[in-house]
Amino acid sequence: MSRSRPASNPISYHKHTKQYYVTRRQKRIYLGTDKEEALKKYYRLELSLEAAFQEPTPPMDITIKELANRFLMTQQANWRNPKTTLKCYKDWLGRFIKDHPHLKITDFTVEKFAAWKLSLKERGYSPESINHYLGAVRTMFTFAEDTDIIEKAPKLKRVKNETKVKAGPIEKPLYTLDELNKLLKKADLQMKTMIMLALNCGFGPKDIRDLTWDHIDGERVTLPRSKTGVCQTYLLWLETRTLLDEIRQQRAAIILRMINRRGQSYDNGRVFITRFWKCWGKDAIAGQFRKLCKQAQIPCYGFYRLRHCASTAMSLVATPHVHRKFMRHSQLQQQVTYTHIPDAEVDKAVIKAKEKLFGKGQATLNEERNQEQEHVA
Repeated sequence: MSRSRPASNPISYHKHTKQYYVTRRQKRIYLGTDKEEALKKYYRLELSLEAAFQEPTPPMDITIKELANRFLMTQQANWRNPKTTLKCYKDWLGRFIKDHPHLKITDFTVEKFAAWKLSLKERGYSPESINHYLGAVRTMFTFAEDTDIIEKAPKLKRVKNETKVKAGPIEKPLYTLDELNKLLKKADLQMKTMIMLALNCGFGPKDIRDLTWDHIDGERVTLPRSKTGVCQTYLLWLETRTLLDEIRQQRAAIILRMINRRGQSYDNGRVFITRFWKCWGKDAIAGQFRKLCKQAQIPCYGFYRLRHCASTAMSLVATPHVHRKFMRHSQLQQQVTYTHIPDAEVDKAVIKAKEKLFGKGQATLNEERNQEQEHVA
C-alpha cells in the first residue's frame, strides 16, 4: 500500500547516500543533498517526469550487432585490462552475431538462445568455449536492460552452462627435478633468476615483469599480486639471493658505463630488462622460456607451470592457510587449481594413516609380510 505525502514535503530522504529523491514507477530519481535545492529540482522536473512516465518510450528496435557495439564501447571503462578483455568479448560476441545476422534484439528469446547453445555443441566447441559465449551474451543483455535499451531482458539464465571436465595431473604435468636442473643449467643469468623466483615465491610472468629493486629488501621480497590485490613477503633462498646480487652488480656496472657515455640510465628500477633496455613483457618471457625448453630438450608446459610446481611443493609441507598466503589468493579454495599431488604422495599418506590407526610396529610388520609374500611369488 503506497504512502501519501503532504504537498509541502513531496520528496524522500535516503540516509545511506544522504540524498533526497522521488520515486517514479519503482525507480528512484536522486535530487541532491540539499533539501531546498532538491525541492526546486523536483518542481522543475515534475511536469517532464510525469509526461515521460505516462507515455513510456517504446523499446529500441536495433540489431544485435548495434547492441554489441554499444556494450563494448561502454564496458571498457569497467575492465581491468581493456585491450585484452575487449579482444575476448569481440571474439565471443562475434561468434553470436555471425550465427544471428540481422537479428533484432526484440526478436531474441530464450528458445533461440537454447537452440544456439545446442548448435555450438553440435559443432564441437569445448565446454569452456561454450560457457564463454553464453556468458558474454547474458552480460550484453543485462547491460541492455540496465541502460533501458530494452524494458526487460529475456531470462537467459534458464539455459545452463556446460559442465567442464576438471583438469587432473595427466592433463597438467609438472616439471620433474631432472627437467628443472636441465633448465637451470642451460638458462642465462636473467632467465635462471626468473625460474628461481617462480619456484621460490610462486611468481608468474606478470610478477616477474612488475618486480623492481624496491620490492627486494635484503633476504626478503614483498610484492602484491595485481590479480587479487593480496600482498605477501617471501624469504628468499640463498641461491635466489645470490643470483639477484649478481644481476644487481652487473647492472650497476653497465649503468655506470652508460652514464659516462650518455648521462642517463634506462632500467627504471626494474630487476629484469631486455638487451634493448626495455621491460620484459609476459609474452617475451613465455617466448624465451619456450626457446630454453627447446635447448634443454625437455617438453614445454609454459613458464606459468612453474607456479604450479611451487604450489604443489608448498601443499606438501604447509597447512592450507599458509599455502593460500604463499599463493596470494583471496580465497582458500583457489589453490586447488594450482596443486597437482602425485599418486606417490597419496601412497605415503595412506601408509602414515595406517601407522596412526594400528601403530607403527604393527604397520611395519604387515608391510614386511607383504614384501615377503611378493618376493616368494
